[in-house]
Amino acid sequence: MKINSLNFKNNLRGNAVLSLIHGKEMILKNEVKDFLTKEFANQGFNETIIFEANESNNLLSAIQNNLGGGLFGSQLIIKVVHSEGRFPKDLSEVLEKIDLDNISNIKIIIDSISESISSSTKWIKDNKELVQIIECKKLKPLDKKKWLRGKLNFLDKANADKLAKLLFELNSSNLIAHRNEIETLKILHSAKKGSISLKNSIESSIHTPYELEDCLLSLDEKRSIKILRQIKQNDPNSLALVIWVLDKLISTSLMAKKSASPKKYLESVKIWPSKISPYLSFIKKMESNLLSLSKDIFEVEKTFKGIKRLDAWKEVERLIIKICAS
Repeated sequence: MKINSLNFKNNLRGNAVLSLIHGKEMILKNEVKDFLTKEFANQGFNETIIFEANESNNLLSAIQNNLGGGLFGSQLIIKVVHSEGRFPKDLSEVLEKIDLDNISNIKIIIDSISESISSSTKWIKDNKELVQIIECKKLKPLDKKKWLRGKLNFLDKANADKLAKLLFELNSSNLIAHRNEIETLKILHSAKKGSISLKNSIESSIHTPYELEDCLLSLDEKRSIKILRQIKQNDPNSLALVIWVLDKLISTSLMAKKSASPKKYLESVKIWPSKISPYLSFIKKMESNLLSLSKDIFEVEKTFKGIKRLDAWKEVERLIIKICAS
């Protein structure tokens, strides 16, 4: 049975022995894998073995050796990772040999990069009652909005609808960015409950860090520090988003610098067209310092998480000064 990743929780089969998760949208795939792993753990599946897709014979041996749960009746999750190329023929042949009807103590999760999986494939067709296929393809704009709306279910309907629209307009193509923004919104929501307008607070908290990114791209130290201090004064809980913006700026620039065509790389990761030229200029100016700055970002993150006992806001300010002085 094929299941759409947007509503997979309502359509999963309790009796499924094998779950095939496929597609290239990693955020969606991780959501499905995390949910299944927790569900299986709640059912007593407390051991996990992981195989690469090219280890088909080891997979078959592991299933055969663990049928019935062995001496202690253990329940096992077997994960198979297919990360490149077409779905392996050897893996399909092994799956054809497995009698899913006689497996009660094993759950199999296959994580495949394949965009398309045919339901007429022999091992799927022969086990259609025991196999569930969850598609995690790149979302169309309307589906992205639906996904965003679902992730904002910690808000009331009016705020969730407005903020889903706002987030989509800010970055319509990048689910990773959306996920990070939503995690920050959860923190803001918890901190701001019952105080000033949540929508106005969040709009300000989202827009201002992106304004900081623009100032850093032009190496405007004075304006950058002013914005940072304004963010701290208005919303001390925004530091996570500020660090994310800094990390995005440096890591994106570093990866673009390493690529054969920085411009094509920036386009591929959905940097707004209006920002590509400033990014290219920034990369050219910062070329010899990007690797060092990426290490500095890592140290700032450790401070933010409490691993290093320093003032995280001051460390971010120092990093901004270093970026603009480079």
